[in-house]
Amino acid sequence: LLVSWCGGSPILICTLLGVSSAVVDNVPLVQAAINMFGASTPTDDPLWQLVALAAGSGGSILSVGSIAGVTLMTMEGVGYLWYCRRISGWATLGFAAGLVVYQAELLMFT
Repeated sequence: LLVSWCGGSPILICTLLGVSSAVVDNVPLVQAAINMFGASTPTDDPLWQLVALAAGSGGSILSVGSIAGVTLMTMEGVGYLWYCRRISGWATLGFAAGLVVYQAELLMFT
């Protein structure tokens, strides 16, 4: 369903995966990607790099999406709204920039 909804675009699929990883743990999302694409996608395909980039960096958009964010909240007493106001925007910008740079490198070097 997701693949057909995104028109088979790897960048759109991985963008949605990355944004989802801000709310859901990265491990089940990556496992879902492996289940969706594992049989039809070679191991060395650039899609897997994109999945890792999106799931890893997208998880930092919200503090609950990464263990580092949860640890920050626990150890430093940072509140969820503080994180959203001061960190989430920068994390989203970094997520988007990472996807853009990845696509640019892919176009230049393949």
